[in-house]
Amino acid sequence: MTMKIDKNKLTIIIIGFLDVLSIGIFIPTLPDLITYYWVSAHIISYSIVAYGLFSFLSGPFLWQLSDRYGRKKILFICILGSFLSSLFMSITSVFWAFLVGRIINGITGGNISIVQSMLSDISKTKEERLSNLGILGGLFGAWFIFWPIIWSLLLPFWVKAPFWFMTFFSWLEIFMLFLFLRETNAHMTKKKIQFNPFWSILKYLKESQIRIFLVSFFTLILSFSLYQGMLPVFLSKQYNLPWHTSGYVMSGIGLIVAINQAFLLKKFWLKYFSLKTLFYLSNIGIFVIFVLLSFIKPLWLFLWVFFLLIFFQWIINPIYQGEIVENTWLHDRGEIMGVLSSLQSMSMFVWPLVWWLCIDKWISIFWIGAVIVFINILILSWLIKKIKS
Repeated sequence: MTMKIDKNKLTIIIIGFLDVLSIGIFIPTLPDLITYYWVSAHIISYSIVAYGLFSFLSGPFLWQLSDRYGRKKILFICILGSFLSSLFMSITSVFWAFLVGRIINGITGGNISIVQSMLSDISKTKEERLSNLGILGGLFGAWFIFWPIIWSLLLPFWVKAPFWFMTFFSWLEIFMLFLFLRETNAHMTKKKIQFNPFWSILKYLKESQIRIFLVSFFTLILSFSLYQGMLPVFLSKQYNLPWHTSGYVMSGIGLIVAINQAFLLKKFWLKYFSLKTLFYLSNIGIFVIFVLLSFIKPLWLFLWVFFLLIFFQWIINPIYQGEIVENTWLHDRGEIMGVLSSLQSMSMFVWPLVWWLCIDKWISIFWIGAVIVFINILILSWLIKKIKS
């Protein structure tokens, strides 16, 4: 008996994977862009801030449109924006113009969240939804196993190569969208579109079923944003690790993410632990690891403990997203995925600025992360009351 392949699901995953490739390509280029544009590491962090800020401002509007007019049309707009911004960043030789490209990318940066909404649309059960939402994380990890190593070898010769690849991947996404992708939103609604980026967030904070989930989720991603966007720069400043060596560290992260999302999430975490236990386990585990990372000195021990953090960090998104989507009306699921993405974007444009203040004052970013997660554990005392075992 042959297994029937869901072609639309496969198309959604491939499009999501191509978009993930672009994300994975950009992060390892940060150190080389510092040299290419003759700017400080502080200034280069604005490329993350710019993307996060404009993604936050535009995100809720895009995802409301996807609930009203369908995922496919809005996904095309987002991919087209990625194509144009990548092409622009490929050809520009001045940093301010590069920032313009990042801003364009941020304005149309709803690709992944809309893909996640589509995977949620086609999920028939809560368990299938959790598994589907973990698929992109597994693909992200698989890509990071090999790609950072390749870029560590190629970047010294051609710093703009990643952006030409990003342009090519976006073109492939457009090609697949028109030829193979079918609309997944069967619950379109003619609700009024709100332009205020805070409107959707405030709307769902009023919903008693998901309010504490959103607060807890945002608290956690604040702690992650302290380090994850600027990891290569952190390793260089704290341990004098050469720029290209950071690629190998990110490959290790990718291997863990791939194993955790593609295999352990379904076969271990969701199989042997209740949802309530996972919420507690992930938060307490992250808190303990942050405390350890704040005072560990040897690089080898720091990396071992840091890799352990990745196991816990990468079960956060699927369990929180799955529970939040489960408690949201069908016709609002694109919007709620947009809210989650907006919260991540908000942390992305706030924390790089705080990060540099901590580094200049020699304040451990992991101590701050531990404090934030401890606060979140207190929030969980309210959250757990709303979760069925």
